[in-house]
Amino acid sequence: MLYKSYSYLMKNTISKFFLLTIGLIISSCTSVSEKDLTNLNGYWEIEKVESNGERFTPRGGTILVDFYQLDSTTGYRKKLAPSFNGNYKSSEDQFDFSVVNIEGSFYIEYKEALQPWKEKIISINATQLELEHSDKTYVYKRHEKISL
Repeated sequence: MLYKSYSYLMKNTISKFFLLTIGLIISSCTSVSEKDLTNLNGYWEIEKVESNGERFTPRGGTILVDFYQLDSTTGYRKKLAPSFNGNYKSSEDQFDFSVVNIEGSFYIEYKEALQPWKEKIISINATQLELEHSDKTYVYKRHEKISL
């Protein structure tokens, strides 16, 4: 009798642990909400690119920053080069985009570019942005202005 109650107790404990673990895994997989999209505005610097299990990080050279300006669901993106005086140099090129919700996921869709494309927003918060495009994941960090 004691063996049966011990066995039941162990099964019950293992079941609770399993359910708790599954719950934590599901809740840690955050999805992007419409409210999160306001974090897109501003200056972003690529921290790393991941593709096919490999990680690439930018090294040396000129730092380029992506500037995003989003108003509701439309906006634009520009490539900028920061300078030591705190300003940015930019070309005249800018990519207009719209943010669309496709089956519960948000995408940045560029239709006016030479070759239209879209990037899936994997995650976004005040300090980090993660986009997916063509089997590559681009992880950005919020750009800090250079100050001397």
